[in-house]
Amino acid sequence: MPIPLIPIAVGVGVAAFGAGRKFLKNLEVTREADEAKARARGAYLQLAFAVDTIRGDNDDVAAGHLDRAKDSLDNARVMLNVATTAEAANAAEEVINEGFDHIERACTALGIEPPQRFSDI
Repeated sequence: MPIPLIPIAVGVGVAAFGAGRKFLKNLEVTREADEAKARARGAYLQLAFAVDTIRGDNDDVAAGHLDRAKDSLDNARVMLNVATTAEAANAAEEVINEGFDHIERACTALGIEPPQRFSDI
């Protein structure tokens, strides 16, 4: 009894098409996550620079905002280290934006121009 090759070939083709589609979808999800992490890391580095260079030693209000910006920076670092999805990277970017809010408040208290946010560049 001959084996019907056409149904087998069609079945193999359908399975290969499904696997290829899933593979391409996974590539798209990975690319989106990588882009979101890269964007968040750029903002993270800019926040780190601002936290490291702005001094609020003579102003208690500015020092408090700088401390909260440093806390946001530390939290964002942990979040970025474990981020595997675009949503996780976007959540880390939200924390980074909170840190920038504190940097802007500290700069206002010190009477200096705040740094431009990464998203505005």
